[in-house]
Amino acid sequence: MATETVQIKASGMMCSFCTMSVEKALKRLPGVNSVLVNLVHGVVLVQADTSKTSKKTLADSVNALGYPVSETQQQQLMKDQAFYKMVRWRGLLGLALAAACVLVDPVNLFGLPARVRGVFSLALALFVLIWVGKPVLIRTLAAVRKAVINANVLLSAAAWGSLVVGALSLVDPRWPNFLPVATWLMALHIFSNYFKLGTNLKAAEAVRGLLSLQPPRARVLRGGAEVDVDVKQVSKGETVLVRPGERIPLDGEVGRGLASVDESSFTGESVPVAKEPGNAVIGGTLNLDGALEIVVTKVGEDSFLSQLVRLMSQVSDRKVPLELLADRLMNYYGPVVLVLGGLAFAGWAIATQELVTAATIALATVIMGYPCALGMTTPMLAAIAGGKGITIGLLVKSGEVFHQLSRVDTVVFDKTGTLTYGRPTVTEVVPLGVSEEDLLRWAASVEVKSEHPLGRAIAFFAEAKGIAPREVSEFRSTAGQGVTGNVDGTKLLIGNTRFLSQSGVEIPVEAKQAMDELSAAGKTTVLVAREGNVIGVVALQDTPRPGTTELISDLRDLKREGYSTLLFTGDSEPVARSIAKTIGVDEVRAHLLPADKVSEIEKLQKAGRRVVMVGDGINDGPALLQSDVGIAVGAGTDVAIESAGVILLGDRIRDIAGALVLGKASYRTMQVNVGLAVVANVIGIALAAAGLITPVFAIAFILTSIFAILGNTLRIRAIKLRSEAAPEIEKAALAETEFAVPAMVCDGCAEKITDALKDIPGVREIKSKVAQKHVVVRYEPARVGRDDLKGALDKAGYKAVEA
Repeated sequence: MATETVQIKASGMMCSFCTMSVEKALKRLPGVNSVLVNLVHGVVLVQADTSKTSKKTLADSVNALGYPVSETQQQQLMKDQAFYKMVRWRGLLGLALAAACVLVDPVNLFGLPARVRGVFSLALALFVLIWVGKPVLIRTLAAVRKAVINANVLLSAAAWGSLVVGALSLVDPRWPNFLPVATWLMALHIFSNYFKLGTNLKAAEAVRGLLSLQPPRARVLRGGAEVDVDVKQVSKGETVLVRPGERIPLDGEVGRGLASVDESSFTGESVPVAKEPGNAVIGGTLNLDGALEIVVTKVGEDSFLSQLVRLMSQVSDRKVPLELLADRLMNYYGPVVLVLGGLAFAGWAIATQELVTAATIALATVIMGYPCALGMTTPMLAAIAGGKGITIGLLVKSGEVFHQLSRVDTVVFDKTGTLTYGRPTVTEVVPLGVSEEDLLRWAASVEVKSEHPLGRAIAFFAEAKGIAPREVSEFRSTAGQGVTGNVDGTKLLIGNTRFLSQSGVEIPVEAKQAMDELSAAGKTTVLVAREGNVIGVVALQDTPRPGTTELISDLRDLKREGYSTLLFTGDSEPVARSIAKTIGVDEVRAHLLPADKVSEIEKLQKAGRRVVMVGDGINDGPALLQSDVGIAVGAGTDVAIESAGVILLGDRIRDIAGALVLGKASYRTMQVNVGLAVVANVIGIALAAAGLITPVFAIAFILTSIFAILGNTLRIRAIKLRSEAAPEIEKAALAETEFAVPAMVCDGCAEKITDALKDIPGVREIKSKVAQKHVVVRYEPARVGRDDLKGALDKAGYKAVEA
């Protein structure tokens, strides 16, 4: 048994009736287990035993229904665009001819004899139904051959029925002239298809735009020479060369060179990112200003771009319960409408003995059963909502997620890597018997050799204050406890209480009191001892992400009773509560391992809560899976986090509120659309079968319902999703920002930049990276903002952008 998943790229599918037709036809083939159709991207996924039904047979079956199959994405794009243009001009021509038909008959604008008007209307109707409506006719015949009753079959039954009745009026005046009705039905059907195709094409533009980003060729180092090859021929581990202004062809790691890279197409961040040896780069991003040698780490389907396109194409793959209900209705809808039309005809023919009356009512019944609005609403809405999310860097992996997002009431956040960067910052320095400057100099002299985040933060803090470290010898690090070193013959110990106590250092009362106060505020403390005596305490705290306070505020405002918010962390209770108090989270769960987070979410769900889990997508994977909706933040190059339903590609955490807004709005719109479509069709069919609706009124009714649902769906595009541009960190001791300064070319420039910033109130630290042309500034956000810093640099003649 050779069961495998076959992907078929098809063009021209426009509504749920199209997908239903494909699914029905393929499921009848031997060996086919399941069929999944993505309407927006024209992808048909078939799980089948290819030893019973070949891939070619599967593709031919789709092609036979009137949906042309392509071998490549580019071929499909060309066919989609050609089909869209064809439908557009045929739709416009059909409407123009339908309007002309009305003006000639029944309006009789030109005063022509009845016979001439009738012949003209018949000729016009035949031209519209046969030539203008040729794509519909071809698909109708294909569906009938496959024993599938879809929207094309119902439309053709109504249009050709109207043509027959209208033609009979030319030889028997007892029959009404329905020729204009036939013309209008076909014209409206094709014109509405133009709108549906246009919506699908726009929703798929993001995917196609990404596909166009990858360069077709790459410059590879082989045998000491540069070789220009197709990107498909590049292997993992090879080195590619990228010059300034070129796009990076494949995912990799910088081996040599420095450059600023524009990653906005993937992360949504508008500012360049500095890249140096060891940094990861994404294929398809733009190298702005430096020559890079990149060692390829991912190729083909494993690349970031391929994963991203694959995920984006899944937006409408998984269907919400409402859409599944609509699909089930579609399976029976067409036959039921035709049966009702036949029953109406038989009933009225028996009751009135009037074939003209019976035929008119039967025709009106079939016209009112025209299901265009019902067929297009759910897939089109999922496509538009998914595209809307992509505009702010929210990748929603399936239509089902929108449904889940609309129901949640509790938002759980991981701390490190999600609400905070996991990057400690020095907040207080408490000297004991020495000056603050001396305390920092002694500490930094040893910590400059440390690889621990706390040690690096202390060294950076001292350097930013202009305190130069001294030479250290006999440096030694004890994992999880502290470091020791000898500076100018003086022995120094820096670490936690246990480390110093085990080394024979007595902790004075003043140090203990300072540590207790700082620890109670959720800060991590480090002791500094010189020659066996404690000379000070340094306090550090994790740095919150920009926008976290605003996010929590948004969550309270989004729902009348507010979303409940919780913080999950493996940190201690005081540290967790300090962060929670700073940003406004309601509840805290501390000392949690990954398995504990899963258990806590299970408890919340058993209590009746619907939970969103927001994590970094790494050690939070189990919790993301357990939650009703998982949101992965800062996914970086590992975008294919299967445990998350939503991926936040950029760093704007406030956009999580946008995901909730989008979920509620899209599902509410879907409910309204399906309700309107079903009610309109059911009531219309009932009234028509009762003889209360004429065919002309039926056309107007259907036209109104189609455009009402289209208008309601397109409102999703107008939803305002907040996207922070440059938020400040409220209540944090220090904020950090980094500017790219292209004009900084030497140490003299760095000095001028320091002079321009150092006297600004609130600026605490300045560190220039001349080689990268970057400057890092730590500052008090309550006293100075990013725009003020940027303005000072611009005024000094150094144009700067955030990096």
